[in-house]
Amino acid sequence: MVLTQAHAPGSPLSDIFLSYNREDQAAARRFAEAFEAHGLSVWWDVTLRSGEAYDQVTEKALRDAKAVVVLWSKKSVESRWVRAEATLAERYKTLVPAMIEPCDRPIMFELTQTAELSHWQGDAMDAAWLAFLRDVRRFVENKGPVATGSAALPTPLLTQPTDISIAVLPFANMSGDPEQEYFSDGISEDIITDLSRVSALSVISRNSSFTFKGKHVDLPRVARQLQVTHVLEGSVRKSGNRVRITAQLIDGANNKHIWAERYDRDLSDIFALQDEISQAIVAALKVKLFPEEKKAIENAGTANLEAYDTYLRAEALGRQGDLSEQAARLYRDALAIDPNFAEARAGLVNLYGTRLVFMPGDREQTLQKLDETVRDALARSPSHWASHLAHGTLLAARQDLLGTAAAFTKMQSLAPRSATIAPVFFGLFASGVGRNTEAVRAEEEARLADPLSLLVSTQLVQDLYIAGRTSDAEFEYARTLDLQGNREPLEHIALFIAWDSGDKARTKLQFRRFLDTQIFPLPVLHELFAVFDRPADALALIRSAFNDSAYQGSTQMMLLSWYAGRFGDTELAIGALRRCYLEMNGSYVKPIWYPVLRETRKTPAFKQFVRDLGIYAYWRASGQWGDFARPLGEDDFEIYR
Repeated sequence: MVLTQAHAPGSPLSDIFLSYNREDQAAARRFAEAFEAHGLSVWWDVTLRSGEAYDQVTEKALRDAKAVVVLWSKKSVESRWVRAEATLAERYKTLVPAMIEPCDRPIMFELTQTAELSHWQGDAMDAAWLAFLRDVRRFVENKGPVATGSAALPTPLLTQPTDISIAVLPFANMSGDPEQEYFSDGISEDIITDLSRVSALSVISRNSSFTFKGKHVDLPRVARQLQVTHVLEGSVRKSGNRVRITAQLIDGANNKHIWAERYDRDLSDIFALQDEISQAIVAALKVKLFPEEKKAIENAGTANLEAYDTYLRAEALGRQGDLSEQAARLYRDALAIDPNFAEARAGLVNLYGTRLVFMPGDREQTLQKLDETVRDALARSPSHWASHLAHGTLLAARQDLLGTAAAFTKMQSLAPRSATIAPVFFGLFASGVGRNTEAVRAEEEARLADPLSLLVSTQLVQDLYIAGRTSDAEFEYARTLDLQGNREPLEHIALFIAWDSGDKARTKLQFRRFLDTQIFPLPVLHELFAVFDRPADALALIRSAFNDSAYQGSTQMMLLSWYAGRFGDTELAIGALRRCYLEMNGSYVKPIWYPVLRETRKTPAFKQFVRDLGIYAYWRASGQWGDFARPLGEDDFEIYR
């Protein structure tokens, strides 16, 4: 890994000293390899060279280590060596212990906070392991133990499930026809949506739950990974006009069945059946269902089976990244059958919003279609959160920042917790106008509901980087290493974090990692890789690209502004920013607050750029100046970070 400087194995100046009993060597190796995978160097006695004095080398390594990880087991608590090493670590205030099997710790360490990792077999996404890794990082960074209630606490990874929480895994398609996959997926998603309406229940979003689609999974492990108390799994068999659905609710702690049922119904009863299943799950979990929540569950998006089936087919195309007219046509067909089908309209809006970003050449045509859809949504479904997502998306494209803020705030108040696209869009907007603290808060909430979403984590890492919370950004980055999806934006942020560290070797390694993830490689970035430590040569490449016809797109200009700022040419950085956002209608404003543009933001030209974007007018009118700016008199301001 590339985000933490690692020493050579066996060096006495390692980040971590690993203390364990010889009989636990397999477990020790698992911990050592996991720490090293996150860029932390580890000293443990397998690295001793022949002829070295064991006690002298060991004591020096322990004294010099930034964190001493003691692995408590039945054997290690009896070991005088492990006890002695733990005692010295306690004296040096570097002790970070973990329990690797149930045992009674030495009495003097009973009051020391100890991670419970008896279950851990190396799962990189295990929540308890990641929380322990976070604590070890704090010691390595010389920040000491985590103090309860401290304002300096790092971003919590995920909270432990103290309330009732559930993950609905994708129901298996048992129809014998792969073409029916969209239908079983739709049943799963509708149950997620229904359960999300229950205020006493925390529900993992579709994105994270569907990570396990098509996989044979260990349910208690899934529960730990998603940090839920319960898991629902099931299957759907559709044949002609009949449908069979089986479902079973599992206790995530002990893998016991809490509830199970099989339903055989006519397809025309599918909506009532979904409601029945959702309410049966709520009853089995013994959580309170308020009358308005019961009514919301019973009020399906549509009562028309043809509209529902058409909508599910459109959604299946959307999940495949299909932005074609075929998907849009299916959404419109569903709405033609049932004009009040809010979910179908939300899908159409999401499609148009995505087109604005990825198909800028069709911008005007897409905006016209979006405008028509938004007016229809607000008229027919004013209380549906997606109507306000649509409205905010349209207003943002038209640079109406006050209107966007109002629409997205309304969206946030109406969206179910499992609809993590709502806090993601809110975070994009809030961070873009400098309200970075609010963006982080929204994205942390989204992460709780969608812990395996690379999109959510990418947004969070970006905003932690903007906030200057580098350690938290690095930790969240490390948490994503096994997540699937487009890693290019995340690896780019990791590059700038590495660059800020001043470590040339680490920066070069991360630069290469970033380039390897590019979906559409830009030649200038590969050329910059060869000269990233030679600013004059790098700036010559950036200036050339700035005038090159191949780089006259909003995304390319945004990238060039970062590198111009990084290499010290603030005038070129401003030129690229103005071309990106004012001439080419770039819509992703958050990057103007990246630390890589810190020096650029100190210039009068940047202040004028902020005025021209309308952000200053928004600050004045709303009174929400965000985290980086403050008013001066009645018609001036300063950007202080």
